[in-house]
Amino acid sequence: MGQERLSGLALLQIQREVPIDFDKVIDEFVLNGVGVLSQTEQPPETSMDAVPSPDIEPEVIAKPPPPIFIKDVHDFPALCTELIDLIGVDNFHCKSTTDRLKIQTANPESYRKLVHFLREEKAEFHTYQLSEDKSTRVVIRNLHPSTPTDLIKTELETRLFEVRQVTQVLHRLNKNQLPLFFVDLEPTIHSNEIFQLTSILHTKIKVEEPYKIKAISQCANCQAYGHTKAYCGYSPRCVRCGNGHPSSSCQKTRDEPPCCALCQESHPANYKGCSVYKELQYRKKPSSNNNKFIFDNKHPSLKSNLVKDSHPSEHINSVPPTAPPLTYAKVTSNQFSRSNSTPTTQDNSPSAETNLSHLMSSFLNDFKTLINPLISLLTTVISSLLDKSK
Repeated sequence: MGQERLSGLALLQIQREVPIDFDKVIDEFVLNGVGVLSQTEQPPETSMDAVPSPDIEPEVIAKPPPPIFIKDVHDFPALCTELIDLIGVDNFHCKSTTDRLKIQTANPESYRKLVHFLREEKAEFHTYQLSEDKSTRVVIRNLHPSTPTDLIKTELETRLFEVRQVTQVLHRLNKNQLPLFFVDLEPTIHSNEIFQLTSILHTKIKVEEPYKIKAISQCANCQAYGHTKAYCGYSPRCVRCGNGHPSSSCQKTRDEPPCCALCQESHPANYKGCSVYKELQYRKKPSSNNNKFIFDNKHPSLKSNLVKDSHPSEHINSVPPTAPPLTYAKVTSNQFSRSNSTPTTQDNSPSAETNLSHLMSSFLNDFKTLINPLISLLTTVISSLLDKSK
């Protein structure tokens, strides 16, 4: 109460411009241990929770491992029992499709154990690469084609890069060596520093990211689309004859017609004109502008994705007529002003009146040709009715 009275007294004296008794203020400060201004200018309180700690880093959420698709599962409860004993009850969950069982593991260790188990059991499955196992791939340009890949790898390793492999790019048609090299690095925190390189082996270079392949990946083992050979556990099928053996051991000659393992037509399984590949391409781009209003009779199942239920309005696709190009003679004779006039403007020139009269006369002639047969027909009908009435 003494502090509040003193503070109120001090403020009142300040407002009335009366001098403050500083001796009394100092005595009150010594007795109570607080100052006069403590009621009005208190420093803000800070809590330890509001101050960020420099030692605590934000938690990074790791990506889950890729799914595993198993084919021909005949006893699901028995498989679940095996998986529980193998990787634990809380480290996987399943989802069934029409022809496969999708298994999602919780961590990379469970993923690797399950893949190893499926390979030992010779199960029919496919999966994808772990994100932590994927290499950082770059393209090095402008190195001479005769440069050995081992020399490039040694040079990069001296610069403290962890190199998996170096591959030279060949021309797609004539297989000639190109001044392009693929470099696969280990996914470390320093791997992206390779983009800062400007020269190696006394050569100015450019380090770029490779172009992303837009084509659908095809397995070289089972010839199916959507995965690769390295993560395929299906039975092999030949790319040429379609039989159940690896493509490298095919005994069929090139003179004999091939057979597709996917559609059974007479072409190799990797032919981009295959009906299976075309259908996958349609499904991959259902909303493209080129295929939005087109219906292919060969793919009736895609009608709902490619065809609209109602036709577009006519004014959307209508294109206004363009005026003929102006020539120098028209510009000098001032004829372009009349040809470009809008329909709402009134033209009183003799040529416009002549055109109007010509249009009216042609309309009347056409109307006469139409109305005369109708008048004669009506006359015949009336006369026949009069004869019957008599």
